Amino acid sequence: MRFRWTFIAICLLGSLFVLFRPQEKDNTWTTPNIKLGLDLQGGIYMQLEVDVEDAAQQYVEEQAGTIKTTLESENFTVAAADSEPAKGIVKLTGVSKEGEDPQETLRKFYGDGWNITRTSSDIDSNNKINPGSDFTLTMRSTEKSRVENEAVEQTVYKIRNRIDELGVTEPVINRAMNSNRIILELAGADDVQRVHNIVKEPGKLEWRMMAYTASNANATAETEAQVLAAFGGQLPTGVRIFPYEVSPGRIMYVPLKEVLLTSQNLSNVFVTTDRNGLPAVGIALNREGGNRLNEISGQNIGRQLAVVLDKKVLTAPNIREQIGHSFVIEGSFSQKEAQDMVIKIRSGSLPAEVRILEERVIGPTLGRDARNQGAISAGIGLVLVILFMMYWYSRAGLYSVFALVMNLILMAGMLSFLGAVLTLPGIAGFILTIGMAVDANVLVYERIREELRIGSIPGTAVDIGFKTAFVTIMDANITTFLAAFILLLMATGPVKGFAVMLMIGIVSSIFTAVFCTRTFFLSYLERKKPETLSIWPIGSAASRNN
Repeated sequence: MRFRWTFIAICLLGSLFVLFRPQEKDNTWTTPNIKLGLDLQGGIYMQLEVDVEDAAQQYVEEQAGTIKTTLESENFTVAAADSEPAKGIVKLTGVSKEGEDPQETLRKFYGDGWNITRTSSDIDSNNKINPGSDFTLTMRSTEKSRVENEAVEQTVYKIRNRIDELGVTEPVINRAMNSNRIILELAGADDVQRVHNIVKEPGKLEWRMMAYTASNANATAETEAQVLAAFGGQLPTGVRIFPYEVSPGRIMYVPLKEVLLTSQNLSNVFVTTDRNGLPAVGIALNREGGNRLNEISGQNIGRQLAVVLDKKVLTAPNIREQIGHSFVIEGSFSQKEAQDMVIKIRSGSLPAEVRILEERVIGPTLGRDARNQGAISAGIGLVLVILFMMYWYSRAGLYSVFALVMNLILMAGMLSFLGAVLTLPGIAGFILTIGMAVDANVLVYERIREELRIGSIPGTAVDIGFKTAFVTIMDANITTFLAAFILLLMATGPVKGFAVMLMIGIVSSIFTAVFCTRTFFLSYLERKKPETLSIWPIGSAASRNN
C-alpha cells in the first residue's frame, strides 16, 4: 500500500509542478502553463499553398549554370548552357574535351536525376570535326518530385524562422500531410498585413548594375514602355525592368543587368540607422561577396548599383568609390519595414511562390467567449457526473469523484509537459474524457455488485471486480486510443487538439480509474475490514442494509 500511495503522490505533485512552474516571462506560481489555441486566444489562421511547379522551374533554371560549372571544373569547354524551365530541359552546346566523352561525365554527376541525350556529335556524317557536342538533359519525374517535396519543406522551415523573429508566442506551422499546403496558426497575432508580407514575399535579395542605352543615357522612365523605347523597342540580353519608388507615391521603372550578388553572399544583416538617424538595413558580405563587390564597384565608378528585393528596387545609388565588405541600405523605411526586411533576408529566399488559400482572423473577444463557454460546459458535465456517481454508488462513487479530480490534474499536467495546445475541440475531448473515466469505474462497480449479490465477501468482490473488468476496460480504451492517434496523424488545425486531449485523457483515466480507485478500496478494506460495501444507490434497500 505504501508504494501505491507514494506513486500516486509523485504523479500528482509532478503534474502540479509542471502545470504551475514559473516561466521566464512570468516568474510566479499562479498562472497555469497551458498553451491556448487560436480559437481560445484569438489570432490569425492561414492556409498556404506552395507553387511546386514554380519551384521545379526555378531548379531547372539554376541547374543550367550549375551543370556548366561542373563540366568546366572537369576541364571541359562549354559554349553555352540554356534552359527551358517549363519543359524541365537543360540544353548544352559546344561541350568538348580532348580524349574524353562528355556524356560519361554527365552521367556520372547527373545520371540519377536527368535523362541525358546527345543531340549532336563532335564528328559529323562527313567525319569532319565539330566544335563540340550538344546535349539535352531532361529532368526525371522522380527528381521533380524530390525538388517539389524539398521546396515545401524548405518553405515551412523558412516561414517558421520568419514568424519566430516576429515574436509570436507558440506559432503552429505545419505541412498538411503529403501535400503542398501549409497550415499557419498565430495565436495572439493581429497585424494581418505584416503577416502577409512575411509569409508571401520571397525575400530574394540581389545586386544588379544599371543598364544604359547606346547613347549612355539613363533609361529610367515612368512607364515600362518608355524604358523599352529608350532601347529601340527591345531589351538587350540579360536586361530586365524593375519598379523603383523614388519618392512616396512616385514609381519609376529601371532597366537592370544580370545578377551580380545575392543573399548567399551575406554574412550578416541587421537593422541600423543612416546618417540622418532614420531606420536602415545594415549589410555585411562574406569574403567572396566583399571581394567581388569591391572589384565591381571599382570598375564602375559613377554608375548606379541597384539593390533589388523581391523584384522591387530598394535603392540605386551612384558608385562614388570602391565599396567594402559592409555598408548600409538607405531608403524611406519605417522601423517595422526595416525589421521585416531583415527578417526576410536573414531567413533566406523562399524556394517558390506562396499563395494564401484561406484566411481567418479571430478576435480576442471571440476567443475569450469560446474559452468561457468551454469552461462552463466542462464544469456542468463534471458536476452532473459527480452527482450521478455519488447517488448511484454511494461511498464507491466518492472514490470515483476523487479519481476524477486526480484525472483532471494529471491531464492538465501532461498537456503542459508535452507542450500541446488546448483548443476548443480539445475542451470537447476533455469533457468526453470525464465520461470515459467514470465509465471504467461503472464497469468495475457493476461487476463488484454481481459478486456481492452471490455472497462474496468485500475483499474477494473487489479483487474479482477489478480483474474481470480490466480486460474490457483496456480493450475499449486501446481501440479509442488508436482511433485518436490516426486522427492526430490525418487531421489539421484545432481537430488535432481534440485528438491530443483524447489520447492524454485515455492514458490518465486508465491510471486513475483502475490503479487509483483500487488503491482507495484496498486502503478502506485494510483499515475498516467491513462486512459489506457501500456501493448501492442512495436510499435503496441494499444501501440501508449497509
